Amino acid sequence: MSEMETRLAKCFLAVFPELATDEISQASSTSVPGWDSLAVVTLMAVVKEEFGISIEVEDLVRFDSFKGILNYLQEAEEG
Repeated sequence: MSEMETRLAKCFLAVFPELATDEISQASSTSVPGWDSLAVVTLMAVVKEEFGISIEVEDLVRFDSFKGILNYLQEAEEG
């Protein structure tokens, strides 16, 4: 796991503490019970604080899986 993935996994565990470590990289809004709109906003706030980035509301649609958020962060880092 890269440093970014490890930090993102930490964010996921803060919002979804019931997830097993090996489930995090495959986590999505369809596979995690309790992943609702409130969880998305909470996850966004945790990610924003952890990575020190600004997240636009229209980008929340990308917050539907671990991989989607990871891709978002990688693009933010590049651009």
